[in-house]
Amino acid sequence: MKKLSFLLALLISQSVFGFDARELYNQKYATVDTGVYEDSGYLFFVVKQQCLTTKKYSGTDESDAAELTFYGLLASEIKQRSVSFDPSSISFDGQLRQDIYDHVSNKYNAKNLISHQLLFDRDNKSCTREYVQIAEAIQFEKNKITIPAIDINNAQSELFSTALKDQDNARIHAYFQSLGLQRLALIYREIESDSVYPFGLQFHSDASTYEKFCNENQYCKSALKINSPHDFNGVLAKVIDAKGIINITSLTNNIALSNEYYIKAKANFDHGQSPHKIISDLTLAINAQSKNAEAWKMLSTIFRATNKEQLALYASNQYIIQTPASVEAWVYLMKSLSALDKDEADSLHSLLVLITSHVELSAWAQKQIKEYR
Repeated sequence: MKKLSFLLALLISQSVFGFDARELYNQKYATVDTGVYEDSGYLFFVVKQQCLTTKKYSGTDESDAAELTFYGLLASEIKQRSVSFDPSSISFDGQLRQDIYDHVSNKYNAKNLISHQLLFDRDNKSCTREYVQIAEAIQFEKNKITIPAIDINNAQSELFSTALKDQDNARIHAYFQSLGLQRLALIYREIESDSVYPFGLQFHSDASTYEKFCNENQYCKSALKINSPHDFNGVLAKVIDAKGIINITSLTNNIALSNEYYIKAKANFDHGQSPHKIISDLTLAINAQSKNAEAWKMLSTIFRATNKEQLALYASNQYIIQTPASVEAWVYLMKSLSALDKDEADSLHSLLVLITSHVELSAWAQKQIKEYR
């Protein structure tokens, strides 16, 4: 068995390193003290561990102690040579690239990603454990450690998750820029900019009053092209004019009335009633309270269901603006984009697949990501 182990180690030495590393060690370094020695493009980490107790031969305890010494030598060598990760391992630029680099550097010591091979772990017949590891020297150059793709993906997921939890919209904006998802970058820039389009006609809380105003078309006029008398404050018209990317807010919200119209729309939606009636009630809902996120979400769905893809996209944009910490809203955007810009939808889907395990999503949203084509 010992002869077989020796032959196997010899075979590994020759096939992995392209030269007989064992023979080179035996010729030049067998008698050296504990330390690190560079030769033929490799570093030899040599540990000579004396027996820890009085006995004839070294064994497992000495092997374990030698291994600890090896990792100490490895850490020291990494520090002395300023070993670091290769930024070009990360395929994109900007803030996300820098944050991933920092995240991986902080979470994973470079020594964990340096490849090394055990050459010897043997007793030299004088109660000294001879423990030798070998590693390619090129790994110890600055910016030479390749960051594995799985670590890049995990870091990206964790960074997005953290930014969402912290409501750091400026950082999310920068991340989307790094990924080339320009629409989402614009949306989060709008959120972060605090630029607000205000409106605010004051009405009573009675729903019939709103309908009377709109039906008589007394207060539904606007410089914008308003396609529905229910859009009495021009909220939908303004959103359409801005292609959905506008932080629109009411100076005189009527949250109760907005919720009343949303509930009416949802009841009709759940029972498969007239899409026109649903859209009318949702339009009233967002005019009474422009930040009614559920109303915008349902508008995205009903517009998509009635083949109004562009309007569905604008409503999805608004859904994100009203709920910037919700990845669920990104799924609605992906659904809207799939009919208008497949490449952008595909890129967003790839991101959603990565971060699914780090964020909360409904069963519906998880299904859309899983079944996306």
